[in-house]
Amino acid sequence: MSRRPSIGDLRQRVTIESVMDTFDDVGGFARSFTPLAQVWARIEATGARDQFVEQRAEQSTTHVVTIRWRDDVKSQMRFAFRGRKLLIRSVLDHDERRRFLACECEEIS
Repeated sequence: MSRRPSIGDLRQRVTIESVMDTFDDVGGFARSFTPLAQVWARIEATGARDQFVEQRAEQSTTHVVTIRWRDDVKSQMRFAFRGRKLLIRSVLDHDERRRFLACECEEIS
């Protein structure tokens, strides 16, 4: 994040989705996401790369999503934004003042 955001910088509406793992009888699980909250955010693309994963080409794009501070946002949650899913890789409170959270996210397409 190049500068501390102001409230007016948070212009995109995103949905925070929490992860739920449901275990089955044979030791496996099914992962699903449930909506937690809708918040205002600033989304900045920070990079993209192509990679070859499991016999197919895959592109991943990284973003920094900045939101107002919340104590319930964790890694492995995700943001839903205009039909896209941004998986949260890390959460950082830059100045430790509980004003904003910068979430490093990855979108895989």
